[in-house]
Amino acid sequence: MSNALLRTLLCGLNMGLLFAASPALAQVGNAGLQAGTSDDAQEIVVTAQKRVQNINDVGLTVSAISGAALQQRQVNTLADVAAQVPGLSFTNSASNTPVYTLRGVGFYETTLGGYPDVSTYLDEAPLPFPVLSALTAFDLERLEVLKGPQGTLFGNNATGGSINYIAAKPTDHFTAGASLGYGRFDQIVGEGYVSGPLAEGLTARISGRIEHASAWQKGYSFNGKTGKTRQYAGRFLVDWHASDRLRVQFNLNGWKDGGEPQALQFIQARQGFAGSVNQVENYPVAPRNARAADFTANIDPHLDNRLYQGIGRIDYDLADDVTLTSLSSYVHYKQDMAYDGDGVTLSDFDFPAFQGKITSFSQEVRIANSGKTQFRWVVGANYSQDKASDYYDTLYLNSTLAPSGLFRSNFSSSQKMKNYAGFANAEYDIGRLTAKAGLRYTQANRRATSCFSGDPSNAAAFAATYNFIADAVRAANGLAPGPRVTGVECLTIDTTGINGAAPTYLSTRYFGKLNENNLSWRVGIDWKPSRGTLLYANVTKGYKAGSFPSAAAATTAQLLPVKQESVLSYEGGYKLSLMGGQLQLNGAAFYYDYRDKQLRSKLVDPFFGVLDALVNVPKSSVKGIEGEIAVRPNQYFSAYVNAIYLDAKVKRFTGYNGEGVLGDFAGYQVPYAPKLQVSTGFDANVPVSETLSAFAGADLAMRGDAISVIGGSQAYKIDGYATLDLRIGIKDADDRWRFQLWGKNVTNSYYWTNVTSFYDTLARYTGRPATYGATLSFAIR
Repeated sequence: MSNALLRTLLCGLNMGLLFAASPALAQVGNAGLQAGTSDDAQEIVVTAQKRVQNINDVGLTVSAISGAALQQRQVNTLADVAAQVPGLSFTNSASNTPVYTLRGVGFYETTLGGYPDVSTYLDEAPLPFPVLSALTAFDLERLEVLKGPQGTLFGNNATGGSINYIAAKPTDHFTAGASLGYGRFDQIVGEGYVSGPLAEGLTARISGRIEHASAWQKGYSFNGKTGKTRQYAGRFLVDWHASDRLRVQFNLNGWKDGGEPQALQFIQARQGFAGSVNQVENYPVAPRNARAADFTANIDPHLDNRLYQGIGRIDYDLADDVTLTSLSSYVHYKQDMAYDGDGVTLSDFDFPAFQGKITSFSQEVRIANSGKTQFRWVVGANYSQDKASDYYDTLYLNSTLAPSGLFRSNFSSSQKMKNYAGFANAEYDIGRLTAKAGLRYTQANRRATSCFSGDPSNAAAFAATYNFIADAVRAANGLAPGPRVTGVECLTIDTTGINGAAPTYLSTRYFGKLNENNLSWRVGIDWKPSRGTLLYANVTKGYKAGSFPSAAAATTAQLLPVKQESVLSYEGGYKLSLMGGQLQLNGAAFYYDYRDKQLRSKLVDPFFGVLDALVNVPKSSVKGIEGEIAVRPNQYFSAYVNAIYLDAKVKRFTGYNGEGVLGDFAGYQVPYAPKLQVSTGFDANVPVSETLSAFAGADLAMRGDAISVIGGSQAYKIDGYATLDLRIGIKDADDRWRFQLWGKNVTNSYYWTNVTSFYDTLARYTGRPATYGATLSFAIR
């Protein structure tokens, strides 16, 4: 089916649903439906505007998935989360940094200290860098995904949207539950929680998750295996109702990932350092099998990454309808891993050590009035301080660089970021209309320093090569040879000047600073012509802060920052709750004016060839339309279908493609933005006796073609794919226990989420093959 036909069908679906629903408005109820869950129909509440609201009263595009639905669908990973939300794409990266792209807006960057375009939160507390959310999806009340720029209330770095994990909260009576599952590749997953009162006004909840699994990838040219899982996560929450006016919440959580990183699939050789023999040129390409992946075994690919976070929230009612809220968060993350970066058994581009550290502190204070008044408002201020550092040891003994004397090097970087913001948001009801406005001023200051040096084991060879290159660079600029280097100091050659100074064309440590400010805003109007009907229109401007790359740079040209990007969004949509809440119809159309998109692209170095660099794409646009249908005709059956069509195009950009060819790429597709995404599924629950019920469900997710590099060859294409998940089981009539058989990607669809280059090689990250298993769970209520 062609994209044009699919777009036409999707537009017709939205318009048809809107007009067909008109005569049924008299039957509308006020309860929303949770798409695709088997829970009893109930009102869905979200905190998209930092106050508790029915999702059908929020004039924004929000996807909400209940914790029960996440459990039933075996949503455990970040890739699983993306599969649940049309318009949301996930890809992995070499440094284990996940990348989300929402409605075509995303920032593919491997630096630990690179702010995302799609921000993530746990109970509204920021997880400011993508890697920090790796093992957050357990024991959740719900998951909220807000689409479109969210800078007004959720701050900088949300030009694409935001994801808010809402943890399951302590209960005022004793409850407990646990589950144990076994699946393919000897996967063992255990989860559990205990919740209840500790004293008058004091409740607590403790929960945890453990997952172990054997290696799921295996070499295709040698007898090796990798990809085992060793994950541990826990959370402890305390709620204290100190008085009628004072409420205090604490959330302590942490996780450890001790398994092995995913290995890449080698798909094509590239020529890095010109004139050298390319040892991977005739290396066998990986077969079309998700499990087949070669890697360099002697670097011992492994993960030893851990995080802990503390969140404190205080709510104090200054008056009966005015509340002061303080939200504090501290995050500490430490990374120690090794991975194969090239997809071959040779040491073409490997990382025997990749270490990093992140610390983040944020403090928000806000005052808001009651959500039950005609005029609703919130004002506040926010401060955050983030520090991120990277260190990696790179080994390339078998690369085209090796004959030049360069076969091992070290790189380190450090970034410090401070953000100051003040914000306000207001809504005013005028009959059936609601006028909305909000703004946020942000000052973002960033400092970066980095050093690229030769490994002491080959410092002399490094020194000889870099002295030759530095002399050639200086001679080309009419300068005499500079001081000799020994190979262990910082070797990046200053060809651009640092912080406004003239270039020295000498080897140096890089220092950079970037101070920026912006004003995010939103204006909009909601119209409720009848009960259960919401029509809305918003115009929103959002920003993402500038960024410095982490790169083992030959020259400072590779280390220059990108400036802040912005998205001006025009969006209109509807939410219809029909037939007493049994049918939910949502739809939206939008246009993004995308300026200075931050992109990890390429530059061509005269000595080392095609290298990575960060660039700004001056102008892009995203046009799209999406629709959702959720139906629950009775308590035994529910079904849903969601779809989104995107037209994300570069409007103005001259730069290099993946092969290092300079060109004008106006009209090219934006990376990681498939034109069409569709998901559909159902849940059925049938009583088989007075005490037992059988249940079954299915979820089908389909995605169109995408690209990973603007203007790249067909090798950089990410083919469209579809995955099918199934589940069936039996449970107690009161749902005190259940036994479930499940399968994910049961058709064993072969697909990949990213294609990336590592100097002499081009490789891809594949999706998981078919997995299946059984889970037994119980609950005490």
